[in-house]
Amino acid sequence: MSRLTIEGLTVCAGSNGPALLHDVSCALEAGQRRALVGRSGAGKSLIATSLMRLLRPPLGVVGGKAVLDGVDLLSLDERSMRAQRGPGLFLLFQGSGSALNPCLTLRTAVGRAAERRWKEAANERAEEALAEVGLADAMHRYPFELSGGMRQRALVAMALTLEPRLLIADEVTTGLDPVTQRETLASIDLLLEKTKASLLFITHDLRAAGALCPDAIVLDGGRVVAEGAWEALRDNAAAQELFKAARSLAS
Repeated sequence: MSRLTIEGLTVCAGSNGPALLHDVSCALEAGQRRALVGRSGAGKSLIATSLMRLLRPPLGVVGGKAVLDGVDLLSLDERSMRAQRGPGLFLLFQGSGSALNPCLTLRTAVGRAAERRWKEAANERAEEALAEVGLADAMHRYPFELSGGMRQRALVAMALTLEPRLLIADEVTTGLDPVTQRETLASIDLLLEKTKASLLFITHDLRAAGALCPDAIVLDGGRVVAEGAWEALRDNAAAQELFKAARSLAS
């Protein structure tokens, strides 16, 4: 289990461009599940891509640090960051299809990921992980033969084999029907129970966030405007707007 501390994270569009994240600071305790919520364009996914060092020019981190178990992720070179993405970090994101090689079956794709941790036992562990997320019957299928929810669960199976310390899930339920959403959230819950990983669950869907996380960080305009248990957030204007929208969609 790992503690993540983000201090003063600032992201700009170019050296003289506007700031898109403004001095963002928050923490995720070991084994904690926290939602990062806010309207579209608030900067939620920018935090995920910053932590994973996946920002593309002209976007860039111009200030702050993100410390995971004493290591500042934002200061690592490319080789060290690749090592962190194995047993340290795992990112689930909305476009799950692009994360799977279209030429590999699920068993092969998950098996190759598992080799980083399980060596000779990788294929066996891959099959176990796929079965754990309900994809035993689909392990010999290719990504194009799968639904969006099945591809998400395939990535969860990869994470199960790697046993990350920190899982970042970025809008993983967007575009999924209610049944598939439930299956996806259940697979993430299984992963967290088995690995004891910390979770940063990035979403604008408060119903999905509430299913996994007891509290949240609210982002608005690239700034943290509130954080805490769900009940404590009801006095914040940005959070109130999200709650109101969630109630309207549920009615």
